[in-house]
Amino acid sequence: MIVTDLTPKGKRAYTVWLDGGKGGVLEKRDVSAYHLEVGAEVSAEHWQKIVKEVILPRGKKKALSLLELQDRTTKELHDRLLMADYTEEQTWDIIAYVVSFGYIDEKRYAYQYVKNHARSKSRREITQALLLKGIARELIDSEYERYNEETKRRSTDAGAEEDAVRRFVTARVHEPEMTLEKRRKVLAALTRKGFSYAAIRTVLSEYRVADGAGAGEEYYPEEAGI
Repeated sequence: MIVTDLTPKGKRAYTVWLDGGKGGVLEKRDVSAYHLEVGAEVSAEHWQKIVKEVILPRGKKKALSLLELQDRTTKELHDRLLMADYTEEQTWDIIAYVVSFGYIDEKRYAYQYVKNHARSKSRREITQALLLKGIARELIDSEYERYNEETKRRSTDAGAEEDAVRRFVTARVHEPEMTLEKRRKVLAALTRKGFSYAAIRTVLSEYRVADGAGAGEEYYPEEAGI
């Protein structure tokens, strides 16, 4: 193989071209150390040694640094590595490495994306966005359904707790209002029983405060002395 070009890439590296095709990226010191220059002949064995000892290890570090910044799909990482002038073969070798350690998990990515955008985007918008990121439609559908089921379960659990709080309060308060002192006593009792603040607040907001405060007033745990 003949080195047909050394294209500067940033201040410290070159993209090496072999027989007119992209060979990979090397730092300037590597180009010097391996005696690479335009017109030089490089055996296939020598080049593979460079790829194995220099290009792939640096590519793996780059991939890990990209994944540390944020989760990425296989396609997103593939595209970023190609943009960095790794060859197609090198790119897939690097991806196989990070996948083997679980650094790419498209099931987790799809679920988290659905969870983060379900309240602001339609299902079609979410599906289209994930398809563009290389996620299979079947996986998108399954993770969307999982999100819906978990949302229903959380909603059911929250509703059940609110019902329990409501039963507790109605057994002790028989009017649509309560004094501030009564409210504090009820709040303290509910807190001691371990009910969540969200459920307590929802139920107590349904009662007017006889001392003049309006329904829906915020209730703070410190009112209960906790």
